[in-house]
Amino acid sequence: MKVLQEGPLANFLNQFMDLILLNVWWFLCSLPIFTIGASTCALYEVTISYALYQSPPVTSTFFEAFRKHLKKATALSLIFLGAGLFLLVDLWCALMWNVPIKFLVLVVILAAAYFYLAVLSHIFPVLTYFDTGVKESIKKAFLLSMSNGIFTIFIMVLNLLPVLLIILFPTYFGQILFFYVVFGFSTIAYFCSLHMVRLFDPQRTKEAEEIEEEQRRLRQE
Repeated sequence: MKVLQEGPLANFLNQFMDLILLNVWWFLCSLPIFTIGASTCALYEVTISYALYQSPPVTSTFFEAFRKHLKKATALSLIFLGAGLFLLVDLWCALMWNVPIKFLVLVVILAAAYFYLAVLSHIFPVLTYFDTGVKESIKKAFLLSMSNGIFTIFIMVLNLLPVLLIILFPTYFGQILFFYVVFGFSTIAYFCSLHMVRLFDPQRTKEAEEIEEEQRRLRQE
């Protein structure tokens, strides 16, 4: 979706409009709930391309990736939904119990929740980029998230930001919801993708940066 044709401002506005369109497709395709995994893979298909300085057509790229990853992403969504519900029930039970080892149980559950969120924040970008099977995607997402250091926490916080903002600022629920419905989720995916591509394939990222820098230099001459 090109608003303007040339210049830095044009590039910014074009990409901003693309992020809005991308966010709309992600939101609409996630409404059935069970398709949220495929929708998120399609979202990352586009934002990872942006992070590699590519400009694919948003709509066709999104829906092609949606169809491509539908089965595996849906299976992963159900697996992580079940695991998440299990952890929530465990946490609720641990908070209700009045036993001597309550603190130890809470520590174990919170540690498990950390690993769960770390893998969840990487699983759909991993499936999108590497196009592996369900088990292999989980394994790769775990290894990459554990090797990611402080950036794993950063990506987890970015993905949890909508919930955190609503909890911290409940009176601004409407404004927060509007922001995320319009372009919030695609913007978060884009910022995550900027780091993910360096984690997944540093050599390809370096080459893309060098090509972009060379093209920028040629445009300025």
